[in-house]
Amino acid sequence: MMILSASSCSDVAALAQAVGPPRSPLVPTWLAITAATITLLALMVHMRLVMTSEMPSSRRRIRTVNGWLMLGAIPLLAFAFGIATPSQARTFGLAWAASVGLIGIIVMLAMLDMLNNWRLHRRASRALREDLSTLRAQHRAGRGPTEVHGSQS
Repeated sequence: MMILSASSCSDVAALAQAVGPPRSPLVPTWLAITAATITLLALMVHMRLVMTSEMPSSRRRIRTVNGWLMLGAIPLLAFAFGIATPSQARTFGLAWAASVGLIGIIVMLAMLDMLNNWRLHRRASRALREDLSTLRAQHRAGRGPTEVHGSQS
């Protein structure tokens, strides 16, 4: 157990002031806004590609909802990192609570997307197995293709 003396407390206070005043945000505002802008632009391009690409509708719906949530979370995180200060305890706490909550929902939707992809894969594998067993049955019955690919007759 460590006992703090008056001199060590003043050292801690000096260290806290050297790190930065509590009235400043966690990162410089220009950095948070710039990073958020670049990320928002990249996310908008990604969402446009998701909406126009060919994929199962369930996957598109999950990814679109997740994209919209991220479009809301990014400015909120920029605010929490670059504008809200620890000295504004209520604003700072609410910004971080909302950010963590949104990130939690986004992660849960990503897990739902993973489970949906497993479901789609199982369905495609099952259909492929059924097609393969049908072709094998036809081949055994003599109704299959008469020529094996790659053979010269």
